[in-house]
Amino acid sequence: MHKLSQFLYRLLAGHPGAVISVILASFLMSFGAFSHIEIDEDFESGITDMEAVRTREVYRRHFGHEQAILLAFEIEGINRESLLETWKIVDRVHRWPEVRQVLSILDMLRPLRNLEDFAAYLKDFRIQNLLELLKTDQLFRGYLVSENLKSLQILIVPDIKAPDYRHSLYNHLTELQQDLKGVRKLHIFGFPYIQERFFAFIIENNRRFLVLGLICCTLLAWFLFPDLVVLLLIIIAIAAPTSLTFAVYFMNGNKVNLFTSPIIPFALIISLNEIIYIVSFFVKERKNEHQSYAYLHKKNFFRLIRPCLINTITTLIGFLSLSQNPSPSIRLFSLYTSLACFFAYIVTFGLVFAFFRVYQPCFSLRETGYEKFRWFRRLVRNIVFRHAKAVLLVTVVAALLILPALSRFTTRNALTDSFAAADPLVEAHSFISREFCGPYHFQVMVSGPDLMNPEKLAAIAGFQRRIEKISGINRVFSVIDLMLAFNRQFTGEAVLPATSGLAYGIIDFFAQRGISDLLMSTDFSTTLLRVHTSFTDDFLIEPLREQIMVVASDLKAHGLETGVTGDVYLNAMMQKNILKNITWSFAAAVIMIIAVFYLVFRSFSLAVIALLVNFFPILSAYALASFLGLPLNPSTAVVGCVMSGLIVDDTLHLLTFLQENKQPTTIRKVLAANRELTMAVSSSSFLLMVGNAIFILSSFKPFTYFGLIGTLVVLIGLAGDLIVLPVLVLASGQKKRAAGLIEPAARQE
Repeated sequence: MHKLSQFLYRLLAGHPGAVISVILASFLMSFGAFSHIEIDEDFESGITDMEAVRTREVYRRHFGHEQAILLAFEIEGINRESLLETWKIVDRVHRWPEVRQVLSILDMLRPLRNLEDFAAYLKDFRIQNLLELLKTDQLFRGYLVSENLKSLQILIVPDIKAPDYRHSLYNHLTELQQDLKGVRKLHIFGFPYIQERFFAFIIENNRRFLVLGLICCTLLAWFLFPDLVVLLLIIIAIAAPTSLTFAVYFMNGNKVNLFTSPIIPFALIISLNEIIYIVSFFVKERKNEHQSYAYLHKKNFFRLIRPCLINTITTLIGFLSLSQNPSPSIRLFSLYTSLACFFAYIVTFGLVFAFFRVYQPCFSLRETGYEKFRWFRRLVRNIVFRHAKAVLLVTVVAALLILPALSRFTTRNALTDSFAAADPLVEAHSFISREFCGPYHFQVMVSGPDLMNPEKLAAIAGFQRRIEKISGINRVFSVIDLMLAFNRQFTGEAVLPATSGLAYGIIDFFAQRGISDLLMSTDFSTTLLRVHTSFTDDFLIEPLREQIMVVASDLKAHGLETGVTGDVYLNAMMQKNILKNITWSFAAAVIMIIAVFYLVFRSFSLAVIALLVNFFPILSAYALASFLGLPLNPSTAVVGCVMSGLIVDDTLHLLTFLQENKQPTTIRKVLAANRELTMAVSSSSFLLMVGNAIFILSSFKPFTYFGLIGTLVVLIGLAGDLIVLPVLVLASGQKKRAAGLIEPAARQE
């Protein structure tokens, strides 16, 4: 390692211009990869359950990939004006190329595609007949029209074969909503729409808060290092690893998706944390006026290259711990954020040290922000040496309070955990839940031969009644409802067909109106039960399958097979699997990082101290998050894995200094660490904290949760590094009182 370090330094010191040119050229060339950015909106590749995959394939083979979007609005009542307005909306939706089918109350009338013809057809007696039918027939009540006949709902089935159908449909719906603003309030809901809205929020918040973060961090960097050239260096050193990472990402044919878009802020935070520490350490050392600049440059390079490399390794471990996640997108996130760590290390050392070889900062130590915070270093030192027992007592009490708080952590991933209460999506969910049978739906498939046999239809009807009794399920819509409604209308009795021939005839009747296509396959081998629920919490939706499969056991006696599918259910299942995997990833990250500390320092006691100092803040932050009512879900759980690799950096620098320092006693080593590293550690941690805290202001709750928990982790971690770690080192290595050494140490400053 030493020979390699010497070779690298000779390269940097001997050819700084060449090193800077190569890095800048790579940075500029990486912009070419951004010329064609594609968005990947498919979450389905993250489904690893083979039974779920097979069920989905059967579903696709028989029904395509149908996921409905709901469009609901209030009306004054079923009258000529409301029907004409509904016709205009339906006709406009029909014209969109990414729409395969539209189902509305108009399907109970004659299908006319010309407004004048429809207006002429809409006689008063036909409207009255429709009203009478709606009052007596429950088929579409609570589904396409509310129970009080004061709200209508339109079911939009996308055509997945249309290019970029989700994004196009989302834009069309948004435009329709804006066009009718002030005339009619449209409530839009549905899994494809939510996916697109989710992604749009991520892009919007990334753009907004990355700009805000860059401004804040630039101001802070200027406060610490008032030199325009150094400030430009910091900005380039932050931006280059991010740009290079995404250049490789796009060159490998990857697309941006829900999970990989956060690579950008993480890459910036990693780069910023590393460079601020190095530059601040470099500036701090300049107070030794008897040292030449060349000596200082070489000394800092060899002092920092090893601990920063180990920091990079521990950060890589934090991100790579997610590499076994069942979701390919999260694996991409893990891989390319790790690549950003590697690029940050190369660029930081290559660019910064080559740059400082040819340029000497024009400010003195007293012109930096460090001199204004000397009181902070003294405060930390006094707490460590004068109140060590109190520090240990507070730490123990806090540790005892963590476990009860963590036990109350609620597992939840609902709509309101992503969007604010006033968000249109949340309002749409509330409106549709109140007026109709439930905004979310998934499919239960029943397959088998001769489904139209009266005996098998009766078994399916019984199965449907049992599903409707499951708590959380509002309604089940199936061919059984079509058959009962048909016979009630034409025979006066809500009974199932007596023969298979009658059943086929009823299906054909509704097929001509485009209704039965949603519920029965063309070969009559598979039928769908559309299960509606108001649940949006993935951890409540996923268990519904188990309850459905329990009540489905009776169908096997009739030769029928049952399967549950649909994006709503599959997403819920995937979220549960992701959370489980992240939990194990966090445990693996803890073990690997502690192993790294043991291998580096060859000390079991230091490895234990590192464990306590670094993972106590993470657990404490989660305990506080639980107290604040934040849920445990993939968005919050991933913070632990990510931060486990980031907050160890300062611990590593401190322990490296303590191990390599030549002071004769542990007390003097701790005093020297306080004097030499307090401000460098504080500045890098503060920058990391600012980078996280900015996201607390986001209107997108996953960003808010991440920012809050991440900020708490960094804040508690800083206190652990500056106060708890020295106290533990003193307690384990030196029992002597240090009160008499404090004043001499102060005079040394």
